[in-house]
Amino acid sequence: MMIMQLEGMREGMDFKELEYILVIAQERSISRAAERLYVSQPALSRFLLKLEDRLGTELFERKNRQYFPTQAGELYLDMARRILGTKQEFDMQLKQLLESDRGSLSFGITPGRARTVLPLVIPAFHQMYPNFELNIFEEDVETLENYLKSGRIETAFLTMSPRTEREDKWIRYELIFREEVILCAAKNSGYSMLTENRTGRKYPWLDLKHAEHEVFLLLKNNMRLGQYAAQILEEYELHPKTMRLSSIDTALALVAQRYGVAFASSYRMEEHPQAKNLDIFSIGGQVTEWDFVAAYQRDYEVKKPLKYLMKLMKETTV
Repeated sequence: MMIMQLEGMREGMDFKELEYILVIAQERSISRAAERLYVSQPALSRFLLKLEDRLGTELFERKNRQYFPTQAGELYLDMARRILGTKQEFDMQLKQLLESDRGSLSFGITPGRARTVLPLVIPAFHQMYPNFELNIFEEDVETLENYLKSGRIETAFLTMSPRTEREDKWIRYELIFREEVILCAAKNSGYSMLTENRTGRKYPWLDLKHAEHEVFLLLKNNMRLGQYAAQILEEYELHPKTMRLSSIDTALALVAQRYGVAFASSYRMEEHPQAKNLDIFSIGGQVTEWDFVAAYQRDYEVKKPLKYLMKLMKETTV
């Protein structure tokens, strides 16, 4: 087998040179190749002679005014196809990268979730996409859903019950993570003495009926945790005194001061400023859970920046 002189190839070879040889092989004619390449026939002939001189071997055999690849020519053509194929793939991936590195993303998230999630993901996101602009809307779930349907935001990050119907005509949901809904009471409130250890529960299990005499600090009805808490009380057929608040932080601060009990998400609860002042309990006959999801319109194309943002959010539970 004839071995091509690769040392010679390194000098002056470019992608245009590879393309010229491929076209000559396809057309089997210098004149037709020159016409297709928009160069003069003499210039293309000189190019081929100079290249063959540099390589020290002929790439084409001339027969009846036609050009047929030699053994060395076939080696060169195989190399050219692989290199140009790799270049085409590189160009496509680079274009996608450059397009995804610049732009904007508008998304919504509930205020309580924003406080815990965004500080963990936004800095890392901007390290990957420094030129990408994020437009963030902190609103309640109902407002976020309206923004999403109207197109004001592209994506909404929110919570919903695993039992909620997901077959929405317009909206698609992607699970970020699942978390437990827990009950919080003041530290050393005495409820720990009434708990059980149950398989599959993250915290000591408490029968909610033991706390029926307490004031239940619930979030407002337009907030998902407030809605879910009302469902839990209804399922337990409990009718305690309640107080509606706009902030889970306010509710937990009151609980820490021994005023009432409150439902909360287990998501990174141990890092909450009030955690050291609280006793935390699992509740419910089955694990009481809800899903943190990304919601977007069904015809929305999820691009790399949003996929990366969701990936970062999923990693915060590790």
